[in-house]
Amino acid sequence: MKKILFLTLLLMPALAFTQKLNQKTTDEKKGNEMLIGYCNRDGFAKVNSNFDSAYRAEYAFYKPDDATMKLLDEKLKGIKVTIVMATWCSDSKEWVPRFYKIMDQLNFNYNNLTLICVDRSKKAPGTEVDALKVELVPTFIFYRKNQELGRIIEVPADMLEKEMLKIVSK
Repeated sequence: MKKILFLTLLLMPALAFTQKLNQKTTDEKKGNEMLIGYCNRDGFAKVNSNFDSAYRAEYAFYKPDDATMKLLDEKLKGIKVTIVMATWCSDSKEWVPRFYKIMDQLNFNYNNLTLICVDRSKKAPGTEVDALKVELVPTFIFYRKNQELGRIIEVPADMLEKEMLKIVSK
């Protein structure tokens, strides 16, 4: 009996933190599928084709600034990023693919990225999104040593990579 109790206590935290990625739900406003909860880029292809086609087009279109990219590459060591976005959101369709294009070119370690998709109420059950106090999407949150360095909220004031450089240079 003690062994069963020990194993249960040992496994409970692991089970609590495992959640299936790329869960889908229905957007009550438009009736389309949308991603909800913890996601990764693979989920974009599995949800309504409107988001995936917009993602692919924007990714192909975006040309990051080379000089900024060199500077940014030097500053990304030890950086973790959380993105809160929505597949129904036009700003997410524009800025999330640009973020991935930048990070792909810099060979970013995606183990340091958390992607959370929210509904129209900016909720995602089973995630820490409420604690992040996100009001607009997409929101890109940058961390070093578990300390928030800054955020890019909805639309950057300048090119995305320039805004990212400002934040991670702190």
